[in-house]
Formats: sequence, C-alpha cells, structure tokens
Amino acid sequence: MLSSLDDSVGKIIESLHENEMLKDSIVVFMSDNGAPTDDPLWGHDNFGSNWPLRGKKGSVHEGGVRGVAAIWSPWLREKYIVSNNLFHITDWLPTLYTAAGV
Repeated sequence: MLSSLDDSVGKIIESLHENEMLKDSIVVFMSDNGAPTDDPLWGHDNFGSNWPLRGKKGSVHEGGVRGVAAIWSPWLREKYIVSNNLFHITDWLPTLYTAAGV
C-alpha cells in the first residue's frame, strides 16, 4: 500500500513539475487521527496500532487525537524542521492562507 501511495504521489509531483506548477505549490500530507483497533461496521479487529501512544480513533487518549503531518514547498524558508508542538486542524486555514500571501 505504501509503495502505491509513494508511486502516486511521485506522479503528482512529476506532473506539477512538468506543467511548471511545482514552483508555486504547497504539498501537505496529513494523517487521520489514530488507527481504529476494531471495525464498528463488521465487528472485526483490524489490528491497527497507535503504539507507543495509548488509545484508538475516537478516544481522548494520545492515540486517538495525535497524528503526523508534513508540508513541502519551495517557498519554505526553514527546511528540515521537526516540530513537536500542538497543531489543530483549524490551524491549517490561517497557515495556508498566509502562505498564499493573502
């Protein structure tokens, strides 16, 4: 699954580059918050893991509310930065709005 995702993203980036759109792009990857450890529809375990965090999707524990994200753009002044600060979904709008120069 990850190989297919990697190939697909590579094709998108390549297409943006070929069409001279990559230089004006912001690429954002964002995970959903936490893996479910059961399937509410069918009742089967799906063996999702949020280790080393506790909890699962829908819980208030770290494994249910924390996720990862990555952002890439040629406009970024500081690169290769890892932040462990809290970031809420509502932070994306003003962040991307500012990045777009609005």
